Amino acid sequence: MKFGMKMAHSICFRYLLGIVLILLAAGCTRTRTALPPDLHGAAKLAHMTKIRALAFEHSPVFQEDLVYSIKQARQHGSLGHKDKEGYFSILSLSGGGAKGAFGAGILCGWSKAGNRPTFKIVTGISTGALIAPFAFLGSEYDKIIQQVYTTIATKDVLEMRSRIIIRGGIDSLADSSPLKNLISKYVGKDIIQNVARAHAEGRRLYIGTTDLDANKLVIWNMGTIAAANTPQANDLFQKVLLASASIPIVFPPVYISVEADGNTYEEMHVDGGVATQVFFYGDILNLDEVAESAGLSSVGLGRIYIIKNMQSVSSYEPVEPQLVPIAKKAINTLLANQGVGDLYRIYTITQREGIDFNLVYIPSTFKDRGKKFFDPEEMKQLFDLGFDMGKSGNAWHKYPPGYGN
Repeated sequence: MKFGMKMAHSICFRYLLGIVLILLAAGCTRTRTALPPDLHGAAKLAHMTKIRALAFEHSPVFQEDLVYSIKQARQHGSLGHKDKEGYFSILSLSGGGAKGAFGAGILCGWSKAGNRPTFKIVTGISTGALIAPFAFLGSEYDKIIQQVYTTIATKDVLEMRSRIIIRGGIDSLADSSPLKNLISKYVGKDIIQNVARAHAEGRRLYIGTTDLDANKLVIWNMGTIAAANTPQANDLFQKVLLASASIPIVFPPVYISVEADGNTYEEMHVDGGVATQVFFYGDILNLDEVAESAGLSSVGLGRIYIIKNMQSVSSYEPVEPQLVPIAKKAINTLLANQGVGDLYRIYTITQREGIDFNLVYIPSTFKDRGKKFFDPEEMKQLFDLGFDMGKSGNAWHKYPPGYGN
């Protein structure tokens, strides 16, 4: 059995093959000093503070920072990143691997329509994390995401390890150096400093990774990292993006050094999609308290735009009565349903907070026919599909799939 066969058309199928190969592997593995469970909440990065929070746990640090962001925005205009109708806009970008081409197309088409807002908050997971810094900075960066998501191939993202190395016992089937180099090329010091400037104007960029030891989503405040303006901060910025897109088994985890109780440990971070396919603010904030602390009666009118780089449900397709097709379809369906659950969670938050809900996803009519992990031909088709939908302006759904229809 060889990873990379033509029938390996999806990330899920690669998970299956990866599990089989790892079970067969023998020999030494990478060692590390993992953070003890009792020190998990106390771990800090040596050169950075107040830069991250655990999802679904209230964070006084992020709460205080969002209050400060409102004060920053006031200094840059009376509207403070609100549109002409008085709304502030949030963008949430999901995972989806190569299907991030769809989200790239939505953003570029939206820019072409001329009504794409400046986002107060942008969040990203996995492939959405790689798009997020450019979406955060604005339409002038559309050419970059178009180029990346219509021209790259598998060789630009990963390099398969040999069977000999795999049998030697390692932490992944592929080397992610090509993806790391891609991130370094497009998210260099200039981009990071532009994120820092947007942060200083009161806007926020959040990226999610999964702490695999803790099995929890970690939300990183990328603007705070960028504002540090040090080589260590720039390296961490790129590391977080790499971690958020590092699909377990296929890519190696990203190891991040932390300190706790006077000792140094390594956290293991992987694709944010392991924990959630898309997120808003992960319940780390109390918006009513934010408004009160900022001297407002409420945070104001908000609109969230969610770009799901997947289909809303796994499409109908007869399954061959064989192990691989059955496993592929079952895992695809599992991930699709998990993604719908994430959308319902966000929808519940928006109804509670009075935020206007807007969602776009790949239509069920689109057929996945890519012959490679990253197939430029299929990615171009997805980009064009997203571009046309984004330009039309009528592709947004007001409810999660299956709700209110």
